[in-house]
Amino acid sequence: MKKLMLAFVVGIGIAAAALAGEAHPGRKFDKETDLLSLHYDHAADMDDGHSAAADRTILESLLGRDWITRHVVVVSGACGKNASSFNANSDAVMDAAWNDCGGWLNAHAHREQVVAELLERWTAVLEAGGDIWVKEGGQSDITAAVLRRIRDEAPDLDTATRVHVVQHSEWNENQTTDSALDYTRRHADYLKIRDANSYLNAGGGNAAFEDAALTHPVFGPVWRAAFIYYNPKGRLDFSDTGELLHILGLGEIGIDEFRRLFLDNATAGTPNQPRADDGNDRAR
Repeated sequence: MKKLMLAFVVGIGIAAAALAGEAHPGRKFDKETDLLSLHYDHAADMDDGHSAAADRTILESLLGRDWITRHVVVVSGACGKNASSFNANSDAVMDAAWNDCGGWLNAHAHREQVVAELLERWTAVLEAGGDIWVKEGGQSDITAAVLRRIRDEAPDLDTATRVHVVQHSEWNENQTTDSALDYTRRHADYLKIRDANSYLNAGGGNAAFEDAALTHPVFGPVWRAAFIYYNPKGRLDFSDTGELLHILGLGEIGIDEFRRLFLDNATAGTPNQPRADDGNDRAR
C-alpha cells in the first residue's frame, strides 16, 4: 500500500509540475490567470461523454473543484455541419460531470445565449491580462462566432495571439462550416495536434480502466453516467481529452497510464473539496 501511495503521489506530482511547462509554441497555460473553454459537440460520435468524465477527473485531481468553477467554462453542442445529429442524451453526462463545479452551457438549445456568455467570459479574462484556451472537442463554429463578436466589440484585444484553439480531429475540422474554420485559423492561435485516437481509444474496451473508474470514490458517479451514455465494453474512447492534456503540458498520456495516475488509488481526487453551487442552470 505504501508503494502504491508513493507511486500515486509521485505520478500526480509529475503531472502537476507539467502545468508549468510549455503547452503551446511561444505560450504556456497559466493556471492563475487563464480560462479554459471546454467544447464538446456530442453529435454523431458519442466519445465526448467519456471525454467529459476524463476532463473532470484530470482538472479536479490536479487543480481542485473550486479552481474549475473560477477558471473553466464548459460548452455542449459545439456543432457545425453535424448539428442535426446532436444527441440530447448527453445532457445527463454533462450534468454529472459539471453541475457541481460551475455548470455547463447548452449551445445546441441556446446558441446565441451561449455565444453571448462566452463573449462576456472571454473578454473579461482577456481584459484582465489572461489568455483563453479552447479545447475544441467539437467544431469551431461557436469559437468563430465568439471571435467575431470580440473583434467587433473589443478590437484592441489581440485574439490572434491570446486565444489558443487546440484541435486534434480532422473529422471535426471537416464538420466545421468552411468559413468558420477559416476565420478561426486566421483570428486565433490555432494548433492541430496529433489525433488522440491513437492513444485514448480502445476498441473492445478496457476492463481494468472501467473497474477503476466505476469504483472511484470521487469520480465514480461521473464515469457511471458516461458509461451509461456510451457503453465502454464496446469502445472506451476519450480521445478529445488529448487536447486538454496538451494544453496542460501533460503530453500524450495513454489509457493505462491515465488509470494509474488518476483512478487506481482510492485517495485520488479531492473528496473533501467543498461543492460549488455557482451557475448550474446557466443557458440550459
